[in-house]
Amino acid sequence: MGNKPCKLSGTFFNCISIDRNYNNQQSILPHMHDNRLELFYVCSGQGQYMVDNRYYPIAEGDIVICNQGVLHGEEPDQVRQIRSYSVAITDVNVEGLPPNCLIAEGECPVVSCGQLARQVGETMHLLYLLSADAGNLHAVCCSLAEAMLNLTDSLLRSRIHQQEQQREMPSVLAHRVRRYLDAHHCEPITLRMVAERLRVSEYYLAHVFKQEFGVPPMQYVMKRRIGEAQGFLMNTGIPIAEIADTLGFSSICHFNTMFKKYTGTPPGKFRQSFKQSITHSEKVKSEEEES
Repeated sequence: MGNKPCKLSGTFFNCISIDRNYNNQQSILPHMHDNRLELFYVCSGQGQYMVDNRYYPIAEGDIVICNQGVLHGEEPDQVRQIRSYSVAITDVNVEGLPPNCLIAEGECPVVSCGQLARQVGETMHLLYLLSADAGNLHAVCCSLAEAMLNLTDSLLRSRIHQQEQQREMPSVLAHRVRRYLDAHHCEPITLRMVAERLRVSEYYLAHVFKQEFGVPPMQYVMKRRIGEAQGFLMNTGIPIAEIADTLGFSSICHFNTMFKKYTGTPPGKFRQSFKQSITHSEKVKSEEEES
């Protein structure tokens, strides 16, 4: 696959719905096709699926890519709890690959639809319903099948990009994460949001950040917030509730809890103690000047 994505085309062959009844009536053992590509979508359940004599774990929201000429399938007793759809497409041509192949030999054939899982399931269901009248609706079925083909290709490209990002020098990535956290630490933010924005996995992001800076990324965010809160409390008269809101805390209660956890003192008492220490210092200084 090249760097510039191009729209893939293909011809709809068929679409089947696979559930417990289908498996009981027509169990399909590992097999291969010599004239089509198959996209196997998991609507619900989990299990294992064999592609090219290797078993892969599959779960709801996964698409399994079965290239032309590649042995694939499942053991019936392993998938009786899985609901899935299978759409077959012919005339697929991807630059650099054999006909009706979407991935290179040895590449992982399972891709996750992530947050798109529900919409993909609905599209597959619609394609299955329309395929019952494929004679009259063949053009529509081809359009939906091509949509699934191009979505799967996009998911593959996204996976490749993420893998490339994860090959970035860990220290470089860690500092890139810190710059992002520094720029957005006052906003409502989660580890998942940061990972998605920087296109790396949550686990890898947290690992390289802690390895570089000694603290998990969200703890770093909290320390930044508390540090700025101390500055507000010492140098301004801004109400505590306003400080909490400015620094991205969900509530004043959350702010109070976190502030005490990191400093050992509630914010109100911290401000009061600081003012008392300032007053005491000024008094001492005044007495020294008089003497």
